[in-house]
Amino acid sequence: MNAVWLATAWAGIGILAGLGPARFRRPIALIAPLLLVALTIATAQGGARPDGLGGGGLVLPREAGGLLSASATALWLCLLLTDRLDGREIIGIGTVGGAVVLFLATGSPLLFGVAAMLAVAALSLRWISVAPGRASLAAARVAGTGAAALIAVSLLLPAAASGGQPGLVGGLLVVGVLALAAVVPLGGWAAGALADLPAPEIATWLVLLAPAVLLSAFAIPGPLPLLARLAFDHTILTCGLISALWAGVMSLRAGPATRYGRVALGDLGLVAAGIGTGETAAAAGGLLLILTHLVVAPILLQTPRPGLGPPRRVVWLAICGLPPSPAFWGRFLILQACVAFNPGVAAACVLAGGLVTVTAVLGVAQGEPGEGAPAPHHRVVAAWLIAAMALAVGLLPMGAVHLVFGPGA
Repeated sequence: MNAVWLATAWAGIGILAGLGPARFRRPIALIAPLLLVALTIATAQGGARPDGLGGGGLVLPREAGGLLSASATALWLCLLLTDRLDGREIIGIGTVGGAVVLFLATGSPLLFGVAAMLAVAALSLRWISVAPGRASLAAARVAGTGAAALIAVSLLLPAAASGGQPGLVGGLLVVGVLALAAVVPLGGWAAGALADLPAPEIATWLVLLAPAVLLSAFAIPGPLPLLARLAFDHTILTCGLISALWAGVMSLRAGPATRYGRVALGDLGLVAAGIGTGETAAAAGGLLLILTHLVVAPILLQTPRPGLGPPRRVVWLAICGLPPSPAFWGRFLILQACVAFNPGVAAACVLAGGLVTVTAVLGVAQGEPGEGAPAPHHRVVAAWLIAAMALAVGLLPMGAVHLVFGPGA
């Protein structure tokens, strides 16, 4: 199976699962992600991540296949913990997933931008239909601008290769990456959506689209002209740190419903800053932070509910930033890269990491409503499975990264 067929499978399985009979909807919805994991593993090619936008055909590298498999697993756990499914969220997951497959597999600048636009369009339409309002409209506007910037790059890249407007190309690339990952403007569009949308809708962006964008960003600078590469690196580093600091401050003010979202936005900002340093340690730290949130998001995106307090506290510990939590190792590696790049940058990185650490500790310390009440057995098992995976990633951080993303990660 090649990447085109895999993209078709993601979209087709999502549509079939979402349109199925109501009484079979939940069983089908829970089987569909597992089938997508198997198909993705079968399609992914061996080898390291190729240079992005360097041309070539549609080939899904091992790293991208691992990300998609982990994302499908995270979405499965999120659906398992969700109270109600109407089927349409499965259609959204499948459609966005199909576009993300093309986004990760292509080396064509034009198809790269078009795939991003398709993913944003499917996500935005779904969000606007679920929660029409300022937050969802802002999400569509900002993310759509980012996708349009990536399409514009495909038109300017040939001229930049011969010395024309390299700074503009680098600027447009960074706008596209930062807008799709909600790093600019200061995570605002995603933060607003976090308060209005149910967990599966947010998870489609947080554990599927945003990680794919950041994974691609590690490889984007490779084939760019020097001036375009410098513009990309310096801008994404600066914006990433500012966004991480802002998210850290806002996380201290956030209520229980949006606290985790702010912490996730802070870590996305740190990953973006690490990309801008160009250091090898930043790539390892970024992948580890991405993997950490793929593990913890399915439970922390859910509203607090009776019976799941203990595993939620364990999961909060996994992102508190204290050793041996997986978030600690990810943030430490990014800090190491920032120290090698510039001590002033490292100071901002320490402050941003410290703010989200305080927020996560508050999440551990504060009680959950109805902690002693019973919960359905399948939810309790799923919650403790997530907690166990988070602990495993913290104890074997690089082993977990190599298992998911391949030995070349």
